[in-house]
Amino acid sequence: MAKKPKVIKCKKCDNSFEIGSDEDKETRNKEWTMVAPMPDKDGNVTITLMATWHCSNCGKTIRGSAGKTKGEFSGKSKKQQIDELIEMEEDFDLEEVADAVGVKIENLEKILKVHIKKGVKAKIEDGEFIFS
Repeated sequence: MAKKPKVIKCKKCDNSFEIGSDEDKETRNKEWTMVAPMPDKDGNVTITLMATWHCSNCGKTIRGSAGKTKGEFSGKSKKQQIDELIEMEEDFDLEEVADAVGVKIENLEKILKVHIKKGVKAKIEDGEFIFS
């Protein structure tokens, strides 16, 4: 099913035109984006393109949404990356993981020690995280 084109309507004189039309392109003044503060349940963030137009009949400034899109911010959080490595239960080098995740080795060691205290059967030895 094809989407209906969005219509911009002047509140003063009831003049209307569709987004993407020649009148839209001729009368559009400013554009800016607004990013939703919270993502939806799938983790996508809504980005709205806002704009202002001059009414071609009466000259009144019209403000409205020129379009919306959903964007997903790439990557997983540092915590999620470390948790996934621990769940795989494979030995790994602390320096490589710290560089890949983007944390300092000292902080990674602290995080892993907390996981060991919580019951992960592993140890830190010679810069390696080794599962028992």
